[in-house]
Amino acid sequence: MSLGKLEVLKQNRTGLLLAEVAGLLHDVGKFCNLHIEAHSTGGVRKWSNDHAYKVVVDDPRSFIQLSKAAANLRKPAALNNLLNATSPTAADFLPSDAKDALTRNTVSFLDKTYSLAELIMLGTPGFATDKKRSQLLDGKDGWLPAVLGVCHNEAHHDKQEPAKGEGTQMWPDAFISTAFGYESLKVIVNPSSPENLDERLKRLPYTNLISSRYKFLIEFAFGLGDTRRPINEVTLSDWGAGVAALFKSALASCILENVKREIRQWVCWREKLIDHDLRWRMLRVNFDVLGLYSKAIKIADLLGYRRALDKSCAAIKKLVEEEYPLGNQVYRDTTGIYFTFPDIDLPTELGDEIRRLVEQIEPELAPRIEVQDPKGKNASEQLKCLLSDARREALKALEQPFDRQNLSSYWQSLWSNLKSGKWEVCPVCRLRPMKEHDETCAKCVKRRDSRVKAWLKSPAETIWMDEIADHNGRVALLVGKFGLDDWLSGDLVQTMLVKAIKSEPAKCVPKNPSPARLRRVWETCQRFWYDTVESSILLKHTYGTESKNAALRRIRLTIEPREKDSWEKNILFDGTLNGRPISLVWDHSQQHFVTAINLQLTIDENGSLEHLQQAWPGRVVEGPDPVDPRKHRHFTIQKVDQAQGSFSSYLPSLTLLTSPDQFLAFVPANEALEVAEKIKDEYEKQMGKVQNRLPLFLGLVFFQRKLPLMAVIDTARQMIGQVLLGEEKWWIECDAKTDDKVCLRISLGDKRIDMTFPVKMGDGSTDDLWYPYFFVENFADGTPNNRNYCFQHNGRWLVHVINLQKDDQVAIIPSRFAYIFLENTAERFRFDPEQHTMLLGELPHLREMWHAICNSPDMSVTKIQAIHALFEAKRQKWKLGKPTPDNPIIDETFRHLVETTLKRDKIQGVTVEDVLNSRFRRCVDLHLHILKRRVYDEKKRGGTP
Repeated sequence: MSLGKLEVLKQNRTGLLLAEVAGLLHDVGKFCNLHIEAHSTGGVRKWSNDHAYKVVVDDPRSFIQLSKAAANLRKPAALNNLLNATSPTAADFLPSDAKDALTRNTVSFLDKTYSLAELIMLGTPGFATDKKRSQLLDGKDGWLPAVLGVCHNEAHHDKQEPAKGEGTQMWPDAFISTAFGYESLKVIVNPSSPENLDERLKRLPYTNLISSRYKFLIEFAFGLGDTRRPINEVTLSDWGAGVAALFKSALASCILENVKREIRQWVCWREKLIDHDLRWRMLRVNFDVLGLYSKAIKIADLLGYRRALDKSCAAIKKLVEEEYPLGNQVYRDTTGIYFTFPDIDLPTELGDEIRRLVEQIEPELAPRIEVQDPKGKNASEQLKCLLSDARREALKALEQPFDRQNLSSYWQSLWSNLKSGKWEVCPVCRLRPMKEHDETCAKCVKRRDSRVKAWLKSPAETIWMDEIADHNGRVALLVGKFGLDDWLSGDLVQTMLVKAIKSEPAKCVPKNPSPARLRRVWETCQRFWYDTVESSILLKHTYGTESKNAALRRIRLTIEPREKDSWEKNILFDGTLNGRPISLVWDHSQQHFVTAINLQLTIDENGSLEHLQQAWPGRVVEGPDPVDPRKHRHFTIQKVDQAQGSFSSYLPSLTLLTSPDQFLAFVPANEALEVAEKIKDEYEKQMGKVQNRLPLFLGLVFFQRKLPLMAVIDTARQMIGQVLLGEEKWWIECDAKTDDKVCLRISLGDKRIDMTFPVKMGDGSTDDLWYPYFFVENFADGTPNNRNYCFQHNGRWLVHVINLQKDDQVAIIPSRFAYIFLENTAERFRFDPEQHTMLLGELPHLREMWHAICNSPDMSVTKIQAIHALFEAKRQKWKLGKPTPDNPIIDETFRHLVETTLKRDKIQGVTVEDVLNSRFRRCVDLHLHILKRRVYDEKKRGGTP
């Protein structure tokens, strides 16, 4: 492929982007109150016919010009309905500027021109598959809207029909579901609300349709393609994005080939299969994100890399989506960014241009650029697995730290053209030369400086590890990961039903893993990390409110020095004051320092702000020069005040990565367990119906605030890579059922998991027959015939949670929790998934056990340590090995010792099994050694978990 053909795409840019708009707006008529009412029980108003929502102009006959031959031809129902629709139609709700924009903007292809209104109205599968389509329109063969109709069908392959008479919601209470059946958001249809769909439809930006593409997607997230359960999970945004991406790439392919690919008739209407020659591939640009992060020495390095990744992805996105309109982004995670792509090989020039863009921003990113070939006998099959295949290949490629794609002359030129002097490798990027005795190379210095400047503009978001650290000077890196592989492949999507037929497994219909539905899966996970964890849990968590000097936890001070000369701005000065640490940043404009440390570290626990203001003036701060650590600096404090304006306070947590598959954030160590438990609770609430098939891993890497970041991130990489979220076979031990939930206890050897499954939809009354299913490996009664709701997937039986019975063997993917404390950098090599990992469900038990221990009679830290030391000493002396939940100690003598000790010392909340399987050791290790909790404080709190 030549650059000249890429220029052809550039010349057709406006037409391709307008075609994308047509895809985005193909269901714009559903974005109104009437559509929700018309498909809800109790609604009075209805559309005038089945396609009235497609009529986006006042008089469709004046825009859809039929040929003379059409009078004697049988026309498709989609066309007849358009032409014969009476009020109400979509045009009744669209403002005049919208109708004007849709009729005025046109798309031309091979000498045929269509307005956006024509494409939206005619772009249906029914029109696309009509045998006489090419004869119906005056002077037009209908091919262009037919392509849109095919893309509509392929992206909407999730549009299966629920069981007759089931799933219809009550007007006006229509819920939007997540991909996993959680309903918390209602469609707003209240006429008095300015946020109802009719008002949102009027406010859509119609002036410049091309620049408004992303705004349409944001708004359409508030509307539904279908209100009926369980297909109320795909929003108009999901549908619009899928159709637009396929339509754009399909047309780009035909432009480059200068040919119209054939579109024929239905292969199978029931299965929504159309016979056509349109095909798609996937462009992937991959980065080793965690590998890049692990090079960071300071938070500013890490945030600089994050910004470089974001800028690079934005630049690639603009190139592929706008400059050479080839497709649209359909996914992004820690492996990279993915786009729909025409059915062509990767043009060399395009790969070179992407690499050039990335290298201009950050050459260290070393992108891997490939086009993924489709697999499958038809387009529908190919689209189901295209993303998962691309991601799987990306993971394989990223296992290798370097490949021939990344042989860039940039690096050779840096080392070949050095000036005289002594040079060495930069310790941050580990690629560029830096002068001897410098801290980093010029590029890394600039990256750090830019992050400090960004912090000065928005100081409420900290970039200082010392501010995140707790009162003991410790931090935790929170690691989150969803087991998404089999969901993105579409396999586990088919374990949720569209039709659930009682006592008739063969008639149950699983959900199709269509592009729109797969998008909804990863979008649901993305929103969990962003909306629930980052924007809710971390933002609203009450950090340090229980400490004695809680008022100092989130505030900053300004410190005016007597010696104000030659202080470097934007560089952290780490010093000491009264033998305690203090971190400061020089504000050149105000001629004072701003503290960049948790003030609880600078004073004893009985201190206060007033005490600091009185005690610090006249004191000396001293420490190594931040520019040249070989030198020593000091100054005398003249005045102390609380910082004002946006510098006055900060949030003591920092999110590093928010991706559908993974999440990273720094939190104070003493808050980490509570934060992790809140995440667990929200996961069980929002993903509770599929928690047996969508596992969550949570990890905590505890460390001292000055420990090198590279060791911390490297440990997180090991956690993510080594903790297996694989299928296991457990047994149903017992259950308890109520109207709205089923509580299960399942067991495997000595391990137990208590799981609660919601069995109602968001209205609290509709039975959820579609989501909470278990793979059952055997049946206590030998057959599934007596289970009301069950079906088969890939030869395996799935049974609804309400129909499980004692002694059923079920296949689940358990969620896991792991932690490790890094006392030094070498500790990162000590992470052992068997030793450091437990079931996520054990997390609350650790907290409850600690509270119970602390409230045992005559309990003290010394007593807890003595008991723990006794057990550890005997275990080692008797060579019993390190116990794990999977391999507990079985020695009878040791068991007798544990029983006797627990009974003698009246230890509450601890069972013999807790000691034998290491849960007691973990509890003591976490609370005493890592979090430095005190029994006295727990007793004061009354032992309330």
